Amino acid sequence: MSTTEFIPSGRTSLVNRNGTALQIQTEYAYRPYPRVTTTILDEGRVLHKVEKKLEKCVDSPEEQAAMEEIIKHQHSQVMLLVKDQKPEKVASTQTQRIRVLTEPTFKSELKAITGVERVFFLDKGGAFENDEDAINFKKYFPSLFKGLTDLLEMFMRLPGAEVNREIGVLEIKKDRLYFISSGFSFAFAITVKKEEQTNFEKIFKDLIDPSPLG
Repeated sequence: MSTTEFIPSGRTSLVNRNGTALQIQTEYAYRPYPRVTTTILDEGRVLHKVEKKLEKCVDSPEEQAAMEEIIKHQHSQVMLLVKDQKPEKVASTQTQRIRVLTEPTFKSELKAITGVERVFFLDKGGAFENDEDAINFKKYFPSLFKGLTDLLEMFMRLPGAEVNREIGVLEIKKDRLYFISSGFSFAFAITVKKEEQTNFEKIFKDLIDPSPLG
């Protein structure tokens, strides 16, 4: 499909800093290369830019929704910098590569994490990826299977967006079982506890919500 079919919505805000109204604009562009740029302006004069290169163009509804979350995050972070610091001290143009989390990358990267023994994937409605997984999960965790609907509701619905659940990680059994919401799907991750402590909760959170500014 054409890259022009999936253009994430940008953001514009006014921030008052020492009596000066600064305009903050964050937007996605795919030419000459895919990127998200936040621009700080004073009466139309560009003061600073924060630019993040993307690995690829946005080319699906899921990637568009995910990119809008990245835009929202980057925009809010720059606004905080402008509010807390003098404009001239805001970081100059930065260029880093960031990725868009899609369902395929979520699945492949989650399974590849060291210490993850097994993963059960569910769609955004709570249906298991296949019948075999549903049968096995019900066998191993009957109480969780019975209360799955209530568990899904731990992650708030986001009306009007393709990514229709908030993202997050629930540690159900310490160092052993986690429930993860990527926004567009869910996963139960069974982990292997080693002698050297691994903070799986943080690893999973970093996977589904990487910081666009760091």
